[in-house]
Amino acid sequence: MSSTPKQIEIAEYIVARLAQLGSTPIFGVPGDFNLAFLDYIEKHPQLYWVGNANELNASYAADGYSRVTKKLAVLITTQGVGELSAINGIAGCMAERIPVLHIVGVASTKLQAKHAILHHTLGDGRFSVFTAISREVTAAQAYLTTAESAAHEIDRVLSVALTQCRPTYLTLPTDLVQAKVNADRLEKPLPAPAAAPRKGPLPAPSDAEAYVVEEITKRFEAAKDPIVLVDACTQRFGVEGDVQDLVEKTGIRFYVTPMGKGALNESHPNYGGVYMGEVSIPEIKDLVEASDLIMNVGAIKSDFNTGSWSGRILQERVVEFHSDFTQIGYAHFPDVTFKTLLPRLAERLAKIAANRPKPEEWHKKKEVKQANEARIDVGTAKPEHKEGEAITHEYFWPRVGKFFKENDIIITETGTSEFGILDVTFPEGAKSLSQVLWGSIGWAGGSVLGAALGSREQKRRTILFIGDGSLQLTVQEIATLVRHQLTPILFVISNDGYEIERKIHGETAKYNDVSHIDHQLLLDTFSPPAHSYQPKPPHKSYAARNKAELEDLLNNSEIAKADQLQLIEVFMPRGDAPRALKLQAEMSARANAA
Repeated sequence: MSSTPKQIEIAEYIVARLAQLGSTPIFGVPGDFNLAFLDYIEKHPQLYWVGNANELNASYAADGYSRVTKKLAVLITTQGVGELSAINGIAGCMAERIPVLHIVGVASTKLQAKHAILHHTLGDGRFSVFTAISREVTAAQAYLTTAESAAHEIDRVLSVALTQCRPTYLTLPTDLVQAKVNADRLEKPLPAPAAAPRKGPLPAPSDAEAYVVEEITKRFEAAKDPIVLVDACTQRFGVEGDVQDLVEKTGIRFYVTPMGKGALNESHPNYGGVYMGEVSIPEIKDLVEASDLIMNVGAIKSDFNTGSWSGRILQERVVEFHSDFTQIGYAHFPDVTFKTLLPRLAERLAKIAANRPKPEEWHKKKEVKQANEARIDVGTAKPEHKEGEAITHEYFWPRVGKFFKENDIIITETGTSEFGILDVTFPEGAKSLSQVLWGSIGWAGGSVLGAALGSREQKRRTILFIGDGSLQLTVQEIATLVRHQLTPILFVISNDGYEIERKIHGETAKYNDVSHIDHQLLLDTFSPPAHSYQPKPPHKSYAARNKAELEDLLNNSEIAKADQLQLIEVFMPRGDAPRALKLQAEMSARANAA
């Protein structure tokens, strides 16, 4: 006697899968083509609707949530107008390897078949236009047209997002929301998220991986000055612990790129600083480029991550570790992943390292000492200052570094903040969020919402640094921070416009100016009025116009608690910029003019 498989609605299937993955906050904006599906989000006991000011901000917030939690983030928009508003943020996730599922509520299959002239379309009866655009900026797409294939297609795009750490795209027609599918498929687990640390015993190595282990071991054994260079995909694919373990077991020094910052414990004695070619502190640059074995983990070789490719590293000295291949010098080994290679190497290289000189006996101990001193000097705030003295980037970033605590989430906007933070040594567990590759101005103002939701799950502080120009692009999301009673500390750098653009081109041009607004009013402006049914959580705003005022704020233990939403406006002179930005801007200007 056969039993009839249990049937559930497609919407129920989707939310069940999201709950299984722990993707509890759902970002987005309601629209008439997604409203029926949103009912299922609202009534689900584990999921909750965030509700954003606009779709672009929602995509940024999903990005931030995924980076902090290493989970799949979920974004829901309506067809056409909603999905196109979000597409900039989705493209950023594609570039920077962030797993986000973008669900788009679309017109019913019947209306699409009739080529109906509907709102939120171009008015020509074509419904494939926007899906074609999304195909270019997502790793997989599913266009649901029947119930028969729906569960398979939903699982397919979820699996791609989880394993490739990239965004995927799913359309849900209004007439399929309640269509029935077989629920048995929910018993089959989805792949483990590649962004999370690997669990369980190592599988047996392939012949190729065994060969790679031997080759790298030979190189390590022959090397006099091996180092590890930590880059973006170390964090994206959850191998931070494996790289830290390699460092601990071998005792070798490690450096980070801008996109790798915060991946490992920067308070570790083997931490050497940030390497980005000619933009590096000179002593650090010299040490990295003189190494005879550079184990480069998760590299993304973009201009802002490499100092416009200005490094002088010989390829034959480099071993590159990636999620889907390994490269030794000029030899390429597909499908040899750092997920299994790094833990194998840690064990093998530890045996060799046990017989190597201790750090204090290294032949380059003088150069290492000088590099450490230079890094510490650049990253240390000078305590002496005159009364009323202006706050400069040279002073601000080292000083604010002392404000950081273990496990902080530190978000920096494209621009002065992204470069200023590079010379700050983080305390243990602190995590850096920045959009170095895609570089969409305003990203941090939306991302802080998702990051703060993730930080609340983990009981961590969230600290944002954003310029007065960038803030204006996504400032509305402060209202969402208020509504969800989140408590990040928002540092707003008031320097009268787009300083990063001025440093590249147009130092005095009016197009790099921005409208002046009173930042001290923002938290009140985006809080509900007294008669509102929504709660009005406490918040505070501060301003620092000179070094003494900044010192008072950063020494304030009540501010450091981060138990309420706080905005700290920091006034800086127009024209001032961090050391690294000045150098990078010169290189970018030359590259743009070439």
